[in-house]
Amino acid sequence: MVGRSRRLCFEYAERKVIPITVKVSAKSESAHQGNPTLIQKVVDGHTDAVKRYPKKPVVAIAVICRLKSTRLPKKALRLIHGVSVIERCLLNCLAASCADQVVLATSDLPQDNELEMFDMGGRVRVLRGDAENVARRLEEVATLTQADILIRATGDNPAVSPEILDMLVKSHLRGGFDYSLPTENYAIGTGADVITVEALKRLLNQPKPLTQTEYLTFYFTNNPHLFSINRMELPAEFQYPQWRLTLDEPKDLTLFQRLYSDLDVGYEPLPFARIRSYLQANPDISSINTDVQIKYKDDRSLVREIQRATRLT
Repeated sequence: MVGRSRRLCFEYAERKVIPITVKVSAKSESAHQGNPTLIQKVVDGHTDAVKRYPKKPVVAIAVICRLKSTRLPKKALRLIHGVSVIERCLLNCLAASCADQVVLATSDLPQDNELEMFDMGGRVRVLRGDAENVARRLEEVATLTQADILIRATGDNPAVSPEILDMLVKSHLRGGFDYSLPTENYAIGTGADVITVEALKRLLNQPKPLTQTEYLTFYFTNNPHLFSINRMELPAEFQYPQWRLTLDEPKDLTLFQRLYSDLDVGYEPLPFARIRSYLQANPDISSINTDVQIKYKDDRSLVREIQRATRLT
């Protein structure tokens, strides 16, 4: 996957640019001291990446996936217009230009054995790792791929946007951040997050047990004193927070079936531009699943538990 598009990605990323989306405290800056791959200075309260890596970093996409869903059992194996959900996700990840490798990261439990076959003709590596600790499984992906940067995608997002993945990586590298994610004004299911492996290792070395790693984002965003956070504002053409493009319940599957069948999407990636045009023209389709709850936002007891578990001292 390394080629002209990847070279352009890093030529763009290595330019010295000042405008950054997050303020970094002195504590956050000091958290990076002693890391030989990171030299940073603070300019007017913002991080200005002076040097991030001694060489071009290795970037890997880790697609986190298991088959333990209760609301929609084995949802990753469900078919959308003749192609499984996990293959749809992997096809879009393979279309991202800023990644060297794509890894399907599942557990080492027998219940996830069926996922091992999805190596996409050798284009995707399959890792069987820690069943419960997603952070630990990501570390295993980093070891397997020798990655410096990980893009964390999830297998229940068949329409994850390769365009958004590329933009996130460029922004992450420009600023030398620990953790990057889009702001919340995008269609859920189309984004991902970007993690510097060194920061992931620092998280794993925290003394507090990591009990909610399924919601890994909060371990970074709730601890800006430990990690530098980049909340990237996506271009206007990607800002559709009213659309739900993730798969948790039967209504979500119904929406995807209509989307992919009406567009007659074969065994190929689906760029967001095509999704946008279709849903703008068919608002009745985008409304199919608008009443489906987002557990980590709508379940108050879960929200409280996530907040309690992910705040580190």
